[in-house]
Amino acid sequence: MSHISIAKQVFLAITENLHNGYIPVFLRPLSTTGTVQDDPFDQWFGENISQKLPDLEITHSGPLTTPDIIIRDRITREVIGIEVKKVDADENGKDSRGLTLDYNSCIPCGQMLIKIGGRESKIKTYYFFGLLSCDGNNLIASSLIDGDFLNYDYELHLQGKYLNTSQYGHGPYGEGSVRGRAMYNYPNPMNVAIATFSKKHSLVIKQEFSYQLDNSHLNESAIIERKDIKGNVTHYTQYITTNTDKVSHVTDIFASCKQRTPKKRKAYLTEISDVPANYTPNKSTEII
Repeated sequence: MSHISIAKQVFLAITENLHNGYIPVFLRPLSTTGTVQDDPFDQWFGENISQKLPDLEITHSGPLTTPDIIIRDRITREVIGIEVKKVDADENGKDSRGLTLDYNSCIPCGQMLIKIGGRESKIKTYYFFGLLSCDGNNLIASSLIDGDFLNYDYELHLQGKYLNTSQYGHGPYGEGSVRGRAMYNYPNPMNVAIATFSKKHSLVIKQEFSYQLDNSHLNESAIIERKDIKGNVTHYTQYITTNTDKVSHVTDIFASCKQRTPKKRKAYLTEISDVPANYTPNKSTEII
């Protein structure tokens, strides 16, 4: 089974209970989590796949390790990785993050390195984005996307993994340390301003691989052109499970991200009133 076939199976499993535009989600309470990195949404995603697709072996990488989930076909031994990104919607159903998402200290990529049997192996990586309703019970929108859609430069991805450094001997006593940790902000497909993804549940793969896809249960929704800074163009096909009247053609889908400009950082200072609350002057302290 190719990575395209695995991606399709995963997408259909996640959207199996899609009804009236919503996918029900059952998350375990935050009180049962171990750390802030122990995300119930990742667990829900992995458990869904495991229950519905027993021929696929699911491995959770653990906190602060990428990709979040590794999926292996038990028969063909084909392996793919999936990074899971949750975005919380506000009361109006809009995403809370805007143009970009934090990708922590790891540059997103369509390929990632893992160990298989003690040996380093490069595997195909997808990203699953989910926009979760404010009550936490439903996915309003979601998409399983080829990681190359965000970044196809594997060498850039590797460079980012080794940019984090620590310096010791810091401070007047030499007892402190400084952790240099890069934070990468890349596009947020769940941004409500992006009509191509808004209120949809979709699978996005490279158009050149569409021939590998059995199109049963899938309908083309859009052809998305991705042009890099050197002018190279790659086309991606977006599939949905519901019927669509026409296939849209989309260019420069994340144009707003490129229009951002650097801002000078300022330290935030806590401000209090120059007079205490309920202040009553004491006559004995008045200056005459």
